[in-house]
Amino acid sequence: MDQVRVNLTLDETVWGAFARMVPKRKKSEIINELLKREVERIKRQQEEESLSAAFHDASEDQERQAAIQEWESLDLENWGEKS
Repeated sequence: MDQVRVNLTLDETVWGAFARMVPKRKKSEIINELLKREVERIKRQQEEESLSAAFHDASEDQERQAAIQEWESLDLENWGEKS
């Protein structure tokens, strides 16, 4: 795994509590894991927002709605029933 050294500015109270709770050799590993989870959460949230916007746009597209209504009768037919 490639690594990058960074210089961060943190709230003194947060760092103090973190430093007391986490052993010296584990700080980078824990911060990396926390950041990885947060990045995934933000990414998932952005994807959900993008999908929501796309669905909203599609629901307002008159041509798309007309096409859906044209095919609606097929959805109502009993395709699975045997004669």
